[in-house]
Amino acid sequence: MTELTEDEIREIFSDKTFFKGQDYYDGGHVLRPVKIENTLYAQVLGSASSPYEVRAYIADSNISTECTCPVGNMCKHGVALLLQWVNDASSFIDADKFIQTLENMNKDEIINILKNIIKQNPSLIAEFSTETGEKPEVNIKAISDKISWIVSGELDYDHIWDAVKKLEEVKRSADGLMEKESYKGAAEIYLALVKGALEAYNNCVDDFDGGLDDFVSECIDDFNECVKKITDTSFKNEFLEKIVGIIDNEDYGLDTEKMLMGIISMENIARVEGHFLEKLMYIRKASGGFSYTYKKDKIIRLLVELYDLLGKPDEKLRLAQYELVNREDYIRLAEVLAQEERFEEALDAVKKGLLLPEERTTHLSELYFNIAKVLVKDKPDLIDSKSSLAAALEMMSRHFDAKKYEKARDVFFCTGKIDELKSALRTGHVNRDNAVRAFLHDGELNAVIEMIHADPVSSSVIIEASSAAADKGLRDESATLTRLALERGLFDARPPIRTLLDVMMDVSSNEELCDLTGRILRMERAGTAILLLPYLMKKEPGLAARLTKKFLNEIPVELVAQVARAAPDDGTDLCMMRINEDVLRSHVNYDKAVLLLTAMRDIYAAKGNEAKWVEFIRGFAAEHKGKRKLMERVRKEFRVVL
Repeated sequence: MTELTEDEIREIFSDKTFFKGQDYYDGGHVLRPVKIENTLYAQVLGSASSPYEVRAYIADSNISTECTCPVGNMCKHGVALLLQWVNDASSFIDADKFIQTLENMNKDEIINILKNIIKQNPSLIAEFSTETGEKPEVNIKAISDKISWIVSGELDYDHIWDAVKKLEEVKRSADGLMEKESYKGAAEIYLALVKGALEAYNNCVDDFDGGLDDFVSECIDDFNECVKKITDTSFKNEFLEKIVGIIDNEDYGLDTEKMLMGIISMENIARVEGHFLEKLMYIRKASGGFSYTYKKDKIIRLLVELYDLLGKPDEKLRLAQYELVNREDYIRLAEVLAQEERFEEALDAVKKGLLLPEERTTHLSELYFNIAKVLVKDKPDLIDSKSSLAAALEMMSRHFDAKKYEKARDVFFCTGKIDELKSALRTGHVNRDNAVRAFLHDGELNAVIEMIHADPVSSSVIIEASSAAADKGLRDESATLTRLALERGLFDARPPIRTLLDVMMDVSSNEELCDLTGRILRMERAGTAILLLPYLMKKEPGLAARLTKKFLNEIPVELVAQVARAAPDDGTDLCMMRINEDVLRSHVNYDKAVLLLTAMRDIYAAKGNEAKWVEFIRGFAAEHKGKRKLMERVRKEFRVVL
């Protein structure tokens, strides 16, 4: 093996990684080191509950490391392993010599060694197994036991990645089998991994980053790929009970039901349907309520999908009609009818669902217009105004979606009822923000302005309207709307508010700005004042000073200084008020005090009152001479006059 020095190790790792690895080496964290050909191997103790598996590859000038820690490659654990080799090569077991001794061993001795290795890592057997006869040569019990051991215990955020790494090692054995076309053995391991992951979720694993979720998705996809290649129906059917059991116990959004797609057939679909419907009956008797409603929709949708996969539309429709008692039931039925292009029946199902007195959701109303748009061109008489209005108002009750609104609007255009929709949006019981956004979307700015003045809407919607007015050159209207948004508490400085404030300041009169300032003061909206001040102080510095005085302790010091310079008649008083507050509060605010003193010096200088400034700053220093750090800053900044 190529000789290696500590300096060479430092060259290929960052200083931070090297020194952390050196700490691990010095602390004796490197365990059971082994050398085989050009590879070093060891276990290195880290932050996880069990040691990390670390490998280093040394070939001429190329050095690289791999680790089971979250970093993976070229990590501090790799540094520790390399330092162990450089400083204590004799501590490494020479696997090359051991392999040579195998030549002199008899068969029984070699078998015993292999048994011990497999007991430590049973998944290794899959690396050397091939599919023969009806069954794969995989010790699935041993592998399942290892998986259970990996996911046992408390898998909190700090340890979940270590567990996922170990599960990935097991998965690699299944991947190897799949590459060798040993699909049965690979499928069994993938299924065992999904079951093990479910066990981890049941034990409240902390999978905040979604690493285990992603791993399960990969296992499910690979399982399905294997099942596609397996022609042995009886073998595939052996998976059925296991998969159904997993689906029964999984409620974490892992999509485990996908594993049924490659297993289901006309021979077993009745068995699967019977199992799930029986399960539903049990849930209804045991708990009922939301739990039953949720499970029912999930199970019936799964059965509908399975019958669709088998090309059985009649059975699919039969299941879709199961217990039509709530809105979700009618959504499911309408979707199936629409898929079969039975649009009139689908529309009827949606109408029945809309009549149910449940909490309003937008899915059913959106579905109404999807179906109505298909029917309205050839059969406009089927689209009645009452149902359409109810669906439209419900659809816009939560949020405004331009594409969905356009679809509804097109239906009203085709039926000649667009005026009814517009009237309902202006006067009906609908989310006012969304109603205004609908008119904005259609470019009806005059109607928008009337609605904003007539009904309370959010500041964000008013700003959208103001921006639209400015884009059309309606600067006075834009300014009026911007002032209204500020009066209602706007403090969001994101675009386009900066442009709109410029427009507002340009066209607003002193009286209008004075009225706006008064409203902000009465409503005590500091955030709005902070947003407005940079613009107001340029045109009406006196009004800016009024706002600053009111919200003095909430306004950033830099902004106070800017207002003070813009309004010199009030500026020195504003600065002193804030200085006294900050100086008395803590020494960490001395920088702020110096910044405001600088503003005061500039104000005195602008008025030609340098002598008064000298008198003031000397008096200030005398008053606060006990504040040593402050005085150091003052002397440094104003040394000319002290």
